[in-house]
Amino acid sequence: MTMRTTIAAGVTLAVLATSACGVPDLIGGGDEEFTVTAGLAQLPRPEGEEYMVRVVDLDAATEAAGLKRPTDLDPESISAWMAPLSGQQSDGSYAPVLAPMPELTNPKFGLKAQEFHDIAGWSTVDISSYAEVIDRPRSFASLTGDFDDSTLDHLPEVGDGVRTVGEGEDGEGDLARTTVVQPTGAPVRMAQRDGRLGGSSSTAAVEDWLDGPEMPLSDDPTMSSLADALDEQDAVSAQFAVGGDFSAGTTLRTPRAADHVGPLPEHAFDAVAIGWLEPDGGPRLVVAYHFSDEGAAESSVDPIKEVFASGRDMYGRALSDAYVVDKVTADGPVVTAILEPQREGAQVKIQTRLQARDAPFLHQ
Repeated sequence: MTMRTTIAAGVTLAVLATSACGVPDLIGGGDEEFTVTAGLAQLPRPEGEEYMVRVVDLDAATEAAGLKRPTDLDPESISAWMAPLSGQQSDGSYAPVLAPMPELTNPKFGLKAQEFHDIAGWSTVDISSYAEVIDRPRSFASLTGDFDDSTLDHLPEVGDGVRTVGEGEDGEGDLARTTVVQPTGAPVRMAQRDGRLGGSSSTAAVEDWLDGPEMPLSDDPTMSSLADALDEQDAVSAQFAVGGDFSAGTTLRTPRAADHVGPLPEHAFDAVAIGWLEPDGGPRLVVAYHFSDEGAAESSVDPIKEVFASGRDMYGRALSDAYVVDKVTADGPVVTAILEPQREGAQVKIQTRLQARDAPFLHQ
């Protein structure tokens, strides 16, 4: 696997270092190095069977998109940075990578970064990279960035090392107490460890992170195999969808829609990851599918090629108009497809296809 190296002010990452709690340490001395696998090492395994994960190198994505990171909390500068990375283009164009801000920062309130900073002691512009598991109500984010040891000192403690924005029990929302940090009024727990900042609505999740996740997502065979596939291509941003039903018969809106999507893999897959790569003359993507075993993956290579060559989405649109396949390969239980988006914005809209369980994220 090759390793991409970038330099970021105020924080350095080293995947090869090891923290005292035994998981890969993203903070070291020297240049910043990012991998999806190291991001997963910062996340606890969710309790639910269906969840989403994001691991994003905001510094690399910013550079790949030709954008300028804000140096202050000016709303106009923040919007010019956040919107393209989130796929919210203002001039009809799209950034080559999709790198949304973590949900912990409440991106819908991104223009209120100053207010967020006044309450929390930090804001989106301080983040260099992050890993986040979205499994409501126990979602959790681990942030790397320009934080010092006193970033959270102004917040009251609710446990050993755990600070809080807001009062009350976990998940106790009070609409009379909503803020840009607490959009539902429920308290948000935060902590710092090894130069990182962790946050969640769950006190237990933050406590677990402080000790080092007992069962990190990087130890999960499904997640680690997908992360390996993305790291092999040096993805700068990644999104995983785990669990749920990817079968066409139950996912598509009508039986008729299932008829016109075209060829689909016969074998079932139970998790998918999308990786956004540094552009090479244009946007590039990697899509990885996790199957039950090596045999199922190997026999699904040609069907996945066929999906992109002659498949259609639920609206009858040809996938070949949006994506050209560079190559499709199998490695263990994972099938990896390298794509070159052809239609304006296809590199952003592929996330919508995944969330909607539409082709190419369907099997028979």
